[in-house]
Amino acid sequence: MELKWLDDYIALIETGSFSAAAKRRHVSQPAFSRRIQLLEEWLGVTLIDRARKPLRFTPVASENHAAFRGLVARIYEFRSTIKSESLDIADLTIAAQHTLATSYVPAFLKRLRHLEPEQNFRIRSENRSDAVTMLMRGQAEILITYETAQTPCGIPAPLAMRQVLGGDTLMLVASPALHASLGAARDDAVPVPMLCFPPESFFGQVVRQEALPELMRRHQVIVRCVSEFAIGLRELALVGQGAAWLPGSLIADDLKRGRLRALETLGRSVDMDIVAYFALRPGDKEALLTRQFEALRGGAELLPAAAARRSKEASGKKPPSR
Repeated sequence: MELKWLDDYIALIETGSFSAAAKRRHVSQPAFSRRIQLLEEWLGVTLIDRARKPLRFTPVASENHAAFRGLVARIYEFRSTIKSESLDIADLTIAAQHTLATSYVPAFLKRLRHLEPEQNFRIRSENRSDAVTMLMRGQAEILITYETAQTPCGIPAPLAMRQVLGGDTLMLVASPALHASLGAARDDAVPVPMLCFPPESFFGQVVRQEALPELMRRHQVIVRCVSEFAIGLRELALVGQGAAWLPGSLIADDLKRGRLRALETLGRSVDMDIVAYFALRPGDKEALLTRQFEALRGGAELLPAAAARRSKEASGKKPPSR
């Protein structure tokens, strides 16, 4: 079986015509038809109902069109991945907390590419504990993580260079309807439905140490859902399933558009640092990592920190000075 046969078949699915698909694939129509027949012979099934015109696919073909597309996409993705892994021994792996991989790493990566245009990177989105472990074990050269004074990463100085890049804020937010009902309630009058992080997760630890106890002293809390993924809790908060402490950088646009509102009277916000660790590791990557780290130290604060400040301003609260 040849990959070009699958590409031919995808072209046939998308055009619905042998002549149009052959033109797209830059082959003659007889040659194109023969390649489709070869694919059918290899699969051992008939894909085209040749007894009918215009073109009609057989039921088994139609039912598996999505599978054909997925197979071709996975093959090309695998080729791209394995090729990139073999290209350059100096590739850098960046391990980042899930939320930061979405809201912060794109701007950070743009900055690194400006410093080293030809450099290749791999991004690993992980829980904080797993991301820290990757750096400590030599599986990643750069770590992007949140820290607070109460929850440092604990990476020894001899193993990595540390730089605070900016800030973010965990904010208690809710949908407009839930915000209105909770805002009008007296203390203890209405239970507060909560969307929570697991106690062992980083966000779960931060909220339980610095914000949740105060809320629970004044209100009855009902846990509606527990998830370690901030993006998932955001989606639940948007549809009114409960209130949640979420990173300001993740919900800045939701606050600006009024899809979420800060519950400042119920729970206080928690400031966090966005921190980069660059591994100190002898070898061919040491000079590159040191050069990038020193370049970032001069003006480390990037776009997401500004987004976090805007999210606070949208909620009517001024950001603290740093």
